[in-house]
This record gives sequence, C-alpha cells and structure tokens, in this order.
Amino acid sequence: MSADIIITLIILTGAIILFATEVVSVDVTAMLIIGSLVITGILSPQEGIAGFANTAVVTVASMFVLSAGIEKSGALNPITAFLEKLFLRNFWLGVICMLLSVAFLSAFINNTPVVALFIPVVISCAKAIKISPEKLLIPLSFASMFGGVCTLIGTSTNILVSDYAASVGLGAFTMYEMTELGLIFLVSGLVYLLVIGIRQLPDKTAVQKYEEKYHLGDYITNVVLQKGASSIGKPLNKSSLITELGLEIFQVRRGNSRYFLPPNDFILEENDILKIKGNVDKIRKLKNRTGIVIQPVLNKEQPVSLTGNLILHEVVVLPSSDLSGVTVRDIDFEESFGAVFLGARSRKGLHNKLIGDWKLASGDCMLLASTKDKTKTMHKYFPDLFIINHTDYSDFTPKNALIASATIVSVILLASLGIFPIITAAFLGCLVLVLTRIVSPEDAYKSVSWKVIMLLAGSLSLGAALEKTGAAQLLANEIVYIGGNFGPTVVLSVVYLIATLLTSAMANNATVVLLAPIVISLAGTMGISPKPFLMAITFAASASFMTPIGYQTNTMVYAAGNYTFRDFFRIGAPLNLLFWIIASLMIPILFPF
Repeated sequence: MSADIIITLIILTGAIILFATEVVSVDVTAMLIIGSLVITGILSPQEGIAGFANTAVVTVASMFVLSAGIEKSGALNPITAFLEKLFLRNFWLGVICMLLSVAFLSAFINNTPVVALFIPVVISCAKAIKISPEKLLIPLSFASMFGGVCTLIGTSTNILVSDYAASVGLGAFTMYEMTELGLIFLVSGLVYLLVIGIRQLPDKTAVQKYEEKYHLGDYITNVVLQKGASSIGKPLNKSSLITELGLEIFQVRRGNSRYFLPPNDFILEENDILKIKGNVDKIRKLKNRTGIVIQPVLNKEQPVSLTGNLILHEVVVLPSSDLSGVTVRDIDFEESFGAVFLGARSRKGLHNKLIGDWKLASGDCMLLASTKDKTKTMHKYFPDLFIINHTDYSDFTPKNALIASATIVSVILLASLGIFPIITAAFLGCLVLVLTRIVSPEDAYKSVSWKVIMLLAGSLSLGAALEKTGAAQLLANEIVYIGGNFGPTVVLSVVYLIATLLTSAMANNATVVLLAPIVISLAGTMGISPKPFLMAITFAASASFMTPIGYQTNTMVYAAGNYTFRDFFRIGAPLNLLFWIIASLMIPILFPF
C-alpha cells in the first residue's frame, strides 16, 4: 500500500467522521478535504478546485433557483388549498392525495421547498380534524423521497451520479431512466405508510402549549411594578431591571393596552406588567426587590401567543443554514424585523443554556414573536429559517404562477426530448425566472444552498483522489473479497446496504461521491457493467429513512413534529429494509450486469 493511498484513506476516514458528527459544518469539512488533498500533494491545486467547475454543481445550483421560482410565485398554493378541504372531508383520502401530490411534485422540483410548503398545510389540517401532526409529518418527508428517485432531476444526488458516470465515459442517465424502479419504490413505500407506517406513529392529541413545549417559564416571566418599585416613573433604559440586572423588557401591559418592544424613553408606571427575559439567576433575584411581584408565564391564563398583536413563529434552522454554529445574541432578530427570541429546542432535546448563549445547530427549532406587520420581512431576510406555522404571507399571483409553472415544464420537456442537456435547460429556465422578475437576482443567490455546493465540490475532489491514488480500487478489492464468491447480485446488495448506512449518518451527496469511484472500480474488477452499482448507490442515498439527519426533509419535519430519533428508526428502519430487498431483486433485472 503506497503512502498516497494511506494519506487518502486517512483523509477519507476523517471526512466521514466530520460529516457524521458535524463538529464543524459540512461546507467547512468540504474545504478541509480540498486543502488536505492539495497540501499533501495528492491533488494539484487545479485538480483540487476542479469540483467547482463540474457540470453537476452548476445543474444543482440551477435547480435550487427553479424550485425557488415555484415557491415564490405561489404556483402550488391552489394544490395545498384543495388538500386542506379534502382532509376535512375524509382523513385517508386526504392522506393519499397529499402523499401522491408531494411525490409527484418532488419528482420535478427540489424536495425541500415542496416539504416546506406542505408542512404548515399538514399542521393546519391536523389541528382541524383534531389529530396530532406527528401522524402526517414523517410520511410527508418520506413521500418527497419516494418521488425524488423517479426522475433524473428529482434530487441533486441523481444529477451528481449521472454527471459522474458521464465524466468517466459511461454516459449520463436519461431523464426517466430511473423511473421504472422509482415507481416500484414509490408504490411500495406508499403501501407501507398507509398500511403500517402511519398507524405506528405517535398520536399526541393533547397539543402542548408553547410555554410548556419550550420551557419558557425558565427564562421568561411577567413582572408587576407595585408601589415602592424603584423603576416607577423612570424611562425604560434607566430602570434598575436593565441597568443593574441586565434583563430585557420586551413588552409592557398597562390596563388593556400592550406595548411591544417599547422605546427606551418609555416611562414606567405603577401596576405595569412587564414581560422580561434574561439570566435565570438574575430573574430569581427579583424576589428580593421592593415593589416587584413575579408572575411566571406559565401561571398566566392568557398564553403568550394571544397577548397584544403578537404572532408566534415556530421556525427551524435548516441543515444548509449559515446560522448553524451561531449564537442567538449574534443574530439581530429585533433590529432586522422586530422579533423577539422566546425559546428553542435542539434536535437532542430541550436546551438549558441561557438565551444569548444558545448556539444554533441544524434542526434546532425556535420560537420567535413579532408583530403582524413584520411577518413578510421575516420571510425575506431570514431564508435560512424555515417557518413552520401559518402566516398571512403569500406571494401568489396567477401571472407569476403561470410563468413559473411554464418555465419548469419547459425545462423538463427540453431535457426529456434531448433538445438541450439538463444543465443548459435548467440554466435557461433560471434566466427566464430572473428576467421576468419572478425571482430577483438577490433571491436567486439566496435560494442556492451554498453549503451543498461546497459539499459537492469537496466531495468530488475526494472522489478524484480515491480514483487517482488507487484507494478506490483497493476498497473495491476488499468488497469483492468479502462477497465476490456469492456473485454480483450479493455484492450489489452489500453496496446498497453500505450506502444506506452511510447516508443515515452523513450527507447523501457526500455518500454517492465517495462510493462512485469505488463501485466503478468494483465493477471493473468483476468484469461487469458498473451501471447497476451506480443505480444502487443513487437510490440508497436518496432514500434515507432511519434518522432525522439522513436527509434534509427529515430534519425539517423532525423539529416541526417534535419527534425523537426512536420515531424515525421505528418507522424508517423497516422501510429501509424493504427498499434494500426490492433493490437487491430488481436492480439486476432492470439494469443487467
């Protein structure tokens, strides 16, 4: 084993650990991969950054913009409105139509905006028919993955493997080459969800109040100023609550009037009820202050969400968000759109740190409060925060919806008929959306998940290193040694299982880029076609059901539905097992060795 192979395998192992643990964000890991490969001389500088010029990267970026055009135009709003009515009429009919709609749309649009659009619909419908949203949110995410494996443009993973196959002379996938097996997965997955999956999901019909769900009473409380309080008659910024204790006063209730985010010169009066937030120990010290009476939020009959004209926004930090790793005090919610951070839950459970010290991570769910007129601003300036609950914000106009729909249909037709390569068709579609002002240039830039782009570039560099040094061939030989005596079908089954397990712990795009050169070497060693193996890793990486971190849509519904890892494993593991069996039996038939 050469020194180059050893170094490459060490970098590979380190990359897998970093991707799985998220000690640093995935884009930083991707840059570390490129830097390590270039510094050690495994790749030249030109080879190290070649991933950024890969056609798959440009195509994936273009698909993000196209999906943003559909989302911003409100083209799917009529579908969601129809589903709301259908759910109210019949639960199971609503479920079937919802799953089919999501699967169909996800075959041609990026999964993330589709799921983002349907989450508030599902939550609203669940409340209307008095069932727990947990019954529907995991099926929503899974249905988007079922649809994503039906066409070339269904997920970025499909595009990535197709481009890799073309780059090594195997030919790119056609638009509907995956459709036959994708439909088998789709039907099997839907039957599983309807017969078994949905029935096994929790039904927490007693919906928690926000105060209980976020433990707001720990660090948000109401303070009543009674006779003798030193703050009476003083402007807000001169109150000892602020100057001595460092507490934040974000609402004052005076009689029947409520003042949200009062100005610094607001004069406090006797019997004012202040809603404050801050250090728990400092809040406790209020007990010893003259004229101060503490009334915890949990003891109030009227919940936070109904005070004044406030609207509560339950938001999720997306996996691709730039906010991952940033503390709350570094995000200027109040300055940007007058919102107040009230509480948060991490994907590992309730967080007990102080509000300002909270370091956000992908999948964290936060509770923000803002005035009604600031809702639209929140959507505009914080695209990294996915808003779960319904708001009054909507950009739907028939003209824009028609243009956006026609554009995506045109892209699909141009690529399907072979008139243009998918990269050309997608890029032209982006230009149409920008020129017609459906998507502004700023929105186009914001819609692209640059973490995914960095991830693709870094992973492609590592894939190139595996191939260049012979490490891919070495790993392929080990797989052949383990299962080669049992024939190619068993080896393919092993490859699918490896891809499934890796995708459950790390980014699916990284999984396929790392495995693609290995399975091509594997096929060469066995003297058979690599196409079945490429299809195996493509389907396995796009169908990750066992964990909430295996796929971005899983992370979104994980926070929105207040699920546990156990919920995903209980429902997802049998589905992954089912797909593994189907893939092992059907791939050799549909894509012969």
